[in-house]
Amino acid sequence: MSFIGNIAAAQSAKAIGAYNQKVFNQQWKYEDAKAKAKAKVYDQVTRPKLIDDQNFAYSQFFVDALNTGAEFRPGETTWLVGLRNKQKMALDLAMADYNKEVERIDGVNTALLIKAKGDAAYYKGSLMARTEYIKAGASLLTTAYKSHDAGQLVL
Repeated sequence: MSFIGNIAAAQSAKAIGAYNQKVFNQQWKYEDAKAKAKAKVYDQVTRPKLIDDQNFAYSQFFVDALNTGAEFRPGETTWLVGLRNKQKMALDLAMADYNKEVERIDGVNTALLIKAKGDAAYYKGSLMARTEYIKAGASLLTTAYKSHDAGQLVL
């Protein structure tokens, strides 16, 4: 009669695997949404603010440079400093864009790993269920064999 327990264990294993998969899928959806939200905040808030701050800083530099009385012509020191400032601003913006992309990829990878854990939990439950069904079948066959040898039902 142990086959009844094996069948019950198989059903439990399947249910636990499915439940764990649902939990991991919820975490996956959350992480995925979080990664998308961070990217959207960067694109709509952080990046434009960085550009505005850079433009303001450059404008302030330009006004301060002109207030010194120095000429702002190509090849002159003031112009070269301004060019260097623009170069640094472009590098800062490129680094911010790169960091945003790395963070987005990291968020997507985290979400995918969580989803994979969910799929693994479901698969593990299915394997445990299959094992229990095999045990139940073996128990039934053993009971049938013993009953056949005894000439009566052996439980």
